Amino acid sequence: MSRPQVCSGLGADLILSMFKMSLLAHPAVSLSMFGVAAMLPFLGCDPGTSLEAAGGSVSALQGGSSNPSGGSPSVLGGAAGALTNPDCSDTATLNRTFTSAYDNTPIQVEGSTKTYYFQTNWWYQFNGDESVDLDGLRFRVNNPSNDSVGTVGTPKGYPSLFIGSYAGNQTAESNLPIKVSDITSVPTVFSTNSIPLGMTDYNAAYDVWFTDTSSPLGPSDYSPPPGGAYLMVWLFKPTNRQPRGSNRHADHTVEGVEGTWNVWVDPSSPPCISYVSSEPLDALSFDLNNFIKDSVTNGYGITDSMYLSIVFAGFEIWGGADGLTGSFCATVN
Repeated sequence: MSRPQVCSGLGADLILSMFKMSLLAHPAVSLSMFGVAAMLPFLGCDPGTSLEAAGGSVSALQGGSSNPSGGSPSVLGGAAGALTNPDCSDTATLNRTFTSAYDNTPIQVEGSTKTYYFQTNWWYQFNGDESVDLDGLRFRVNNPSNDSVGTVGTPKGYPSLFIGSYAGNQTAESNLPIKVSDITSVPTVFSTNSIPLGMTDYNAAYDVWFTDTSSPLGPSDYSPPPGGAYLMVWLFKPTNRQPRGSNRHADHTVEGVEGTWNVWVDPSSPPCISYVSSEPLDALSFDLNNFIKDSVTNGYGITDSMYLSIVFAGFEIWGGADGLTGSFCATVN
């Protein structure tokens, strides 16, 4: 069982969603708040104040009940914003199609003992015709009926890839957990085709967990413990959705990262810090440690004594997103 948590606002929808999740024993929770800000022009994360926000976004994954069909998925369309990172070049060949709400699988990296994990994570709403095609470290979301949660703040789910230990699923050679002060770099890339699909009712986001000890999270640990924190990196803000909290620092520059970022901070326990690109991005190739160091330096809620524990990358989907494609790679040094 598992459920990656993303930062979001606390409201009636969130409370109800968390109650449902507790009944379903879901894993990692992703909290994001429903909003109505307009999407920024083409080119181109989230905690904060506003606890009275009406909507909440909670992403959870439950492991198990894996019934993927064998064989190769249909050919995945190319990601418009495809990027590479010379310091993170992992590749894999596993091909599977997943048709259940809580499917997951380990992925072996070619020529290495390193592994990733993939999870479908349709934890909140699954109408039966959603599926995900996996091709190595790349996946495509299929939602042919364009099923949606409507105005509810909670997303349908958070299909994602991750490294680290989560819900009893542990990846090999991740170098996690690692003390923040010992990190030298975290080269990573997340490429999507989000912009051509409109970016209206889903995001493309990293969900990064920190803990207060060097011990991996256990099978029943569905969020960082007290003393931990969340950090998110959103490639864009969806048209009608927004992160939890308030925009603490608009158009902020992060050393070593291109562009500017709106920083949303939620000081509750565990705190959540979200960096949202000021200009929508299809893809991002960067050093995640630059965001970690920026949060430490500015006192947003992450400290040098914490431990980087898990790195997720995927899509929170409130509706639509049929044909949405993402590819992910991350190396922790």
